[in-house]
Amino acid sequence: MLENNEYLGNNGEEVENNLEQLEAPYVGMLFETLEQARNYYEDYGKHVPKINKPNFMEEHYEKDASESIQFDCALLQDETEVTFQWLFETWLEAMGGRPPVSIITDQDLAMKRAIVTVFPNTHHRLCLWHIKKKFAEKLSHVYFKKSRFKIGLKKCIMSTYKVEEFEETWKSLIIEYKLEDNEWLNHLYEIRASWAPVYNRSIFFAGMNTTGRSEGINSFFDGFVTSSTNLREFVVKYEEALKRIIEKESDEDFESEHKYRIVNDGEFLLKHASQLYTRNVFNKFKDEWSQVNRYKVEENECDAEFLKYLVRTKFGESEEFMVKLNLQTYEGTC
Repeated sequence: MLENNEYLGNNGEEVENNLEQLEAPYVGMLFETLEQARNYYEDYGKHVPKINKPNFMEEHYEKDASESIQFDCALLQDETEVTFQWLFETWLEAMGGRPPVSIITDQDLAMKRAIVTVFPNTHHRLCLWHIKKKFAEKLSHVYFKKSRFKIGLKKCIMSTYKVEEFEETWKSLIIEYKLEDNEWLNHLYEIRASWAPVYNRSIFFAGMNTTGRSEGINSFFDGFVTSSTNLREFVVKYEEALKRIIEKESDEDFESEHKYRIVNDGEFLLKHASQLYTRNVFNKFKDEWSQVNRYKVEENECDAEFLKYLVRTKFGESEEFMVKLNLQTYEGTC
């Protein structure tokens, strides 16, 4: 947002009338109103794939999809339901009325109630790290380093892929260790759909199950502000922190664009991926790809519409998955 109500962007009406000549946004483009700016970026986002320009994707989508992006911040006088409701409503207005697909929080009841009110269709998930952290406190007699209960519970939470499997394993552990009367565990089981990964595998959470990213942002700002920082100093320090974040993003973009990725000549898929992905995403893909040899694939069933594969582990803990591929859309489900 610029001074005198001028905004980055281009004229939204011009975009609609002449999509073929749509320009990518750049610093210095002016927009008369905020509404026109939003319309422009909406149209730009929808129609940008139609732009046929060499290296367009590499130039404009270099940002690592796995990085956290700071959109805005708010100063709150307390953490009550009313305050959180105001915060979410203000955020929703700034986002043009588009609620988030998913949101992860700790077990704050005031925040939970505000989310239900303002984002009724958003998938709300509880931070798994905060829940797991309480196991040692609430179940110290059975949950300790290398205990069989701890190993079994970890497998139940992280390595079950069907709801029935999770529930059967959980109940088996509870009975084996005589924890049927533990009120905390019973409550945790009642709200299991809000924290256990197996209930959220089909919902988009960008691979996250904790609030670790926001905690990381909090710790980053701790280097700039303290509990004794007054409001005037806070504004200045906040600007300094944002500049530091932008500098780090620029450094990462530069490395991603110019740092060579070492790939063997015979690794054609990895070589192709190295040309498309940012450095961090490529390294994640490379790690995933290295696990391929752990599995063997068998064609299970085929017809005019679908192709099914049975994927089994070759060694280690026995696992098997059914992968279904739609031959018309090339969409896969597991």
